Amino acid sequence: MKYKSVCFVFLCLFLASCSNKMYFTYDMKKRLDYYDLDVERVQFYNSEKILLKRVVPHDDAKIVNGEIKLEDGQFVEEIIIKRNTPGACRIDEDAFLGVTFEQGDNKIVSFVLSDVADYYEIEVIDRGPGAGKIIYDSLLYNINPNSERARLLVRKDDKYIYQINQRIAKGVLVR
Repeated sequence: MKYKSVCFVFLCLFLASCSNKMYFTYDMKKRLDYYDLDVERVQFYNSEKILLKRVVPHDDAKIVNGEIKLEDGQFVEEIIIKRNTPGACRIDEDAFLGVTFEQGDNKIVSFVLSDVADYYEIEVIDRGPGAGKIIYDSLLYNINPNSERARLLVRKDDKYIYQINQRIAKGVLVR
């Protein structure tokens, strides 16, 4: 029985490591820039579920798009971007990418180059003991603490990112 549970744990770890996605890094971004490839043609994904909430004034509750809930006597709008939701880059700066996961103007999630690593992570304005804050759709939202770890992913086999100039030498015959 113990052998089966150990095998099951190793199988789960193996399957989890076989993901077909990886973090989008600054080196990849530089490679795209070097070969003059457009980052807006790259398919991005988010690494974690992104949960945004904001309190909606009672007057605006009936006209706001999205899901409105009554929480502790207040109307709350909640936006959920599920893990691995496809996204497209709309704003491209060196250490900043604005990615949209849904149609509409200003529905952009900001990702910035991490201070500690080479990947792009969600930009949180006010990290504190409670929920941090981000701007989405021109409004200020609280972001779930677990969502603050969201990073940009790309497929491992995305040929567009790894496109390189390559040629094969034909050789020279001596006559």
